[in-house]
Amino acid sequence: MKRVNDEEMQTMFEKGQTKRAIANHFGVSEQYIGKRLKQLEAYRLPESVQKLTDKQKKYALARAEGKSKTDSAMEAYDTKDRDSAKALGYTLSKDPDINTAIHDLLAQEGIPRRRRIQRLKDMIECSDMNVVGKGLDMANKMTGEYAPLQVDMTLTDEMIVKWIDCAVEMAKANAIEIEDSTANKN
Repeated sequence: MKRVNDEEMQTMFEKGQTKRAIANHFGVSEQYIGKRLKQLEAYRLPESVQKLTDKQKKYALARAEGKSKTDSAMEAYDTKDRDSAKALGYTLSKDPDINTAIHDLLAQEGIPRRRRIQRLKDMIECSDMNVVGKGLDMANKMTGEYAPLQVDMTLTDEMIVKWIDCAVEMAKANAIEIEDSTANKN
């Protein structure tokens, strides 16, 4: 049986009561209260994670554990279809709130972005070329260099009409070719 009710202890501490007063209330030592508060604080999720929905929290925690976007989405959203989980994982990975939560979770575990970059640098400078290749691959993913190039285009109504006319002409030409090829077979 627990000697201290953690929720009650945290509530008392947040209301401004001293550790000594809390210790007297529960009949334990002041050091025990201090250690227990420190332990509970270590397991507390960062504020950025607490702002997320329950499913987004599950996704962020799974990503911080090292699971892929697809596997994290399947786990968090109970998706059976891998293709829909893949699309959902991609969408969630672009959400800035979720990315902030993942970074905060990693930082809480003692592996902030700067440390990860230092370790990546060590991989790239390794003498084993397989490790170097993996390190470069990870660095490119991290910086978004594998992302497809986006081109913004503005189409006028005239351009759209011409494009549709061209597509119709191509469809007619393909239909004629199909008719000719079936006529030649008979």
